Amino acid sequence: MQRNLSEELRRIYNCSPDELFLHTARYERLVTLYRSRFSGQNPAFIVRAPGRVNLIGEHTDYNGYPVMPMTIDRDVVFILGPRTDSTIDTTNESLSFERRTFNARLPVPPFEQGDWGNYVKAAVHGILEADWIDAKKAAGFQAVVGGTIPESAGLSSSSALVVASALAFLTANGKEIKREPLAELLARAERYVGSEGGGMDQAVSLLAETGKALKIDFFPLRTQPTSLPKNLSFVVCNSLIRAPKSESIRYAYNRRVIECRLATALVAKAVKECSGKDLHPTRLADLSGEKLGLEQRTIDKIVAQAIGEKPLSLKEISHHLGETTEAVQKRLCTLRDGSMLTEPPEGFKIWNRYKHVVTEAHRVELAVGAFAAGDGSAVGDLMNQSHASCRDDYEISCPELEALVSIGRELGALGARLTGAGFGGCTVNAVPSNQVARFVEGVTAAYYHGYVRQEKERRFTSYANLHDVIFVCRATTGAGAWPSRGDR
Repeated sequence: MQRNLSEELRRIYNCSPDELFLHTARYERLVTLYRSRFSGQNPAFIVRAPGRVNLIGEHTDYNGYPVMPMTIDRDVVFILGPRTDSTIDTTNESLSFERRTFNARLPVPPFEQGDWGNYVKAAVHGILEADWIDAKKAAGFQAVVGGTIPESAGLSSSSALVVASALAFLTANGKEIKREPLAELLARAERYVGSEGGGMDQAVSLLAETGKALKIDFFPLRTQPTSLPKNLSFVVCNSLIRAPKSESIRYAYNRRVIECRLATALVAKAVKECSGKDLHPTRLADLSGEKLGLEQRTIDKIVAQAIGEKPLSLKEISHHLGETTEAVQKRLCTLRDGSMLTEPPEGFKIWNRYKHVVTEAHRVELAVGAFAAGDGSAVGDLMNQSHASCRDDYEISCPELEALVSIGRELGALGARLTGAGFGGCTVNAVPSNQVARFVEGVTAAYYHGYVRQEKERRFTSYANLHDVIFVCRATTGAGAWPSRGDR
């Protein structure tokens, strides 16, 4: 049954009448654009997938530990119509992204690295490979794509595009898949583009609830909606430094994934030698105190004594593991695309990465209690600790993020931290709700009209509207598809 567009958007965004008017106008604009680009045809469906901001739990998901993100009212929207052949034809509202066409048939060869069409292909390839749609009979679709999630800002624009693409492909083929297995599939499918990520982004985009954060556990995927403190608002501030996984940042990102993989092997060997437990872990969470029946500080002490706190060369790691460097490289340093991660000149920072992941996972658990109690001060303290760990142990901050975090705290944020993969992108700030207007005004003056103009030699991203770079987050419902009223 078709639903009135405004009613559907009111349910999704849970916003004021003025904001609802703007959302409705955007969707209607995209429908009009669909008719224009597809020779007057009417669309059959609308699909949307929200971006997210991670409140706490950075780089823990692919290590098997929990995270706590929330969706934002920025999203990717597909206005689409099914096709009778296997062609997928996507055209973007933004003219900076060229039209992309391919066939929904295996194999699905990628476009050039960094091409936006690869995120559409990632979803289609993953679904076909899982045999959820018969690759010989799959119907394609044509779509206009529009997005309001800032690109390369750590707010999951890429994963939202993958989720929306998957729902568009499933909808065009009349298929419905349960959200949990779909989220797990798409986490694997996104590796098609070459990054070694976890499953947070896809899970929250699909499973979020209006007005709530989502604690997410992995392997298997489990979610726990968590009410947001009523007197606290979360404000995103974009550093204007791009953090694209498709460019030079990919090495730094994948390096940390490999360092955690190496840490898992080294910790397992150290614990075995100390306790006699014969372990075969897949990821760091398999070696948690809870899983091993030991206190976490006992494990930390074993690890520190066994491998030390200094960076380790591949040769030293191989010696610890009792294997050849070639064997360790092949087993632990191979990326999903089959390539080998180059050894960093300074060595692998195993202890630092391990320390961040374990302490960050503990902060997520503490945050659940702080959120439930509505304790804004405790939430802020945990966010500040998280940022320090991201900066000092995981080393994913940058001067611009540090400037934003410092400015945010000076202007009243109880907690301020980088969010997302790091190396640029955004900060998230826990601000008392009655101080949000003052906070936004102060950050605008100090960072966007101050720091950015003073540091003109840096490569800041330009923006047309300040509302696109600093905004209050509103937790929307998860991704969905519904019939379009494109015939009216």
